[in-house]
Amino acid sequence: MPIRRMARLAVVVVPIAVVLTLLIFLVNDQLDKPGFWRVALVLILTMEAAYIAVSAYMIVGIPVLAVLVVRGRRGKRTAVARVLLATLSLAAGLLAAEAVAAAWLRLSGRASVVPVGGIGRKLRIDREQIWPAVSLEDVRLPTRFEDPPGDSDIDIVVVGESSAEGVPFSDWLSIGRLVEWKLNEVMPGRRVNVQILAISGSILEHQHRKLAELRRRPDLLIVYCGHNEFSSRLNGARDLPYYVDDREPSGWQMVCERVESASSLCEIIRRTKEKCRLEIPPPPGGERDLVDRPAYTGEEYSLILADFRRRLEAIVTWGERIGATTVLIPPPGNDAGYEPNRSFLPASTTRDRRESFRRAFLAARDLEQADAPAAIAAYRALIDREPGFAEAHYRLGVLLDAAGDAEESYRQFTAARDGDGYPMRCLVAFQDVYREVAAKHRAVLVDAQAEFHAVGNRGRLDDEMFQDAMHPSLRGQIALAQVVLRELKARRAFGWPEGGPPPTIDPRACTDHFRIGPAGWKKVCLWGVHFGNFCEWLRYDPTPRRERRLIYAKAYDRLVAGEPVEAMNLPNLGTPRPVPATAGTSTTSGSPGPAARSHDTTLLTPKRSPHR
Repeated sequence: MPIRRMARLAVVVVPIAVVLTLLIFLVNDQLDKPGFWRVALVLILTMEAAYIAVSAYMIVGIPVLAVLVVRGRRGKRTAVARVLLATLSLAAGLLAAEAVAAAWLRLSGRASVVPVGGIGRKLRIDREQIWPAVSLEDVRLPTRFEDPPGDSDIDIVVVGESSAEGVPFSDWLSIGRLVEWKLNEVMPGRRVNVQILAISGSILEHQHRKLAELRRRPDLLIVYCGHNEFSSRLNGARDLPYYVDDREPSGWQMVCERVESASSLCEIIRRTKEKCRLEIPPPPGGERDLVDRPAYTGEEYSLILADFRRRLEAIVTWGERIGATTVLIPPPGNDAGYEPNRSFLPASTTRDRRESFRRAFLAARDLEQADAPAAIAAYRALIDREPGFAEAHYRLGVLLDAAGDAEESYRQFTAARDGDGYPMRCLVAFQDVYREVAAKHRAVLVDAQAEFHAVGNRGRLDDEMFQDAMHPSLRGQIALAQVVLRELKARRAFGWPEGGPPPTIDPRACTDHFRIGPAGWKKVCLWGVHFGNFCEWLRYDPTPRRERRLIYAKAYDRLVAGEPVEAMNLPNLGTPRPVPATAGTSTTSGSPGPAARSHDTTLLTPKRSPHR
């Protein structure tokens, strides 16, 4: 009978179609074309609306149709029964899809402590469930390898995200490739191999699992990861009900939330929407409020930090077990040249108090040009009033830096970075995890924050050391690689020969060796334009980032016109000044140097130009 065939087909096809559609979006996360993700987002939103509409229809329709079948006229009962049968078939298909979705969520919950989109409404924080007694039991790292123990090759493995990958210099060099180059010079009789597991957008969770793919035993394991722990999980437009007087959701929003909280399929749809939104730059005109709200909840922050600590501990313990020399690099950020994305007040702050603080902040900012000392005093008063407001620390750091107070401005910039409500740079708490784990396991600690503070211009972590918010410039890459080499020499790792000066990397020899010519600097400029496009609208005032983007665009046009890169007169284009051989403070054996908790801010300005 056709009806029966249709019913059987619906039961089989509907859940398969739904699950396959979702899987396409869930696994196809390597594409970075915003147009594709916009189309995907529209499809997902359509699917969500259709699901809610169909669910509402079935809740109301099945009882009504059943009553009509029982009490309706004989002539119409057959037609109504067919409709009821089709509706029941659809319901069976959706229930099957819900069962598959529930199984998927259970499986993915074991892989990620906080999935893309946040912990959602369905997850209840049960630490025993999320962190079982046998820690990280789903990640099996290898202890047997294809290469024989004690072979003469030196295998380097680099774990991390885009900074460790070398972005925007990844077509030419990275920290791992710089170390490989110099080790080949120091030990000419041995072959040095480098394998870069680091990939843009990755988090430590992903990198931990990628280590399971290794086939050769790493002799040197470099871990440089931490910028993406929030921004790769949460999209930049995420808004949460944070303040005590946030508006109550509308009736329709409450209905949607209740359906989503009861549905595993809707939870997967929600996560997939967030994955799409992560790939789409916020639209122009979407500036944030000055007094904003954090993009994460307190529970999410605690879960991410605790899981980061556990995974780093597991990776270092594994490195010890297989006999690798482990180098930990807590990622530094462009403290002086990049503003915080979001600044927020305590959740208990009422709307009137937020508005009062906003007016006071804008009044302080109006004083900056006319009366800098008065502006400094005003910002100090605002910080005394609300110590966690990142933008106040940032603006105070700018003024103190211009006044010549390098150390105090450094501390203010660190506080601004650490108070960012949408972190795109590694926070102090995560840097401290590196320091703690290194000290516990006597791993090599390259305290990059302290190292950059030691070698930067007037101690600043700014555009000389970075290309953007977090990716090191060529000078920054050289500085980090040079410290790694210095620490390896201090340990006489891999039979490092005695004597000789501390290892250094000559910037001119570096650009020649890796062939970073005019085409390379053009690509670096295009990266600056791309980064600006993506990050410009993440804060209340996009002007500084827009200006920085335009500087890169103009530099690119000038390079295309044939001007030499040195004529750009920018701190992170062209061959940089050398990095002193022993200027930093990192130490071998995991003894952490001074914790450089700071944040520096200078706009992308020409070399030797006064800070503005």
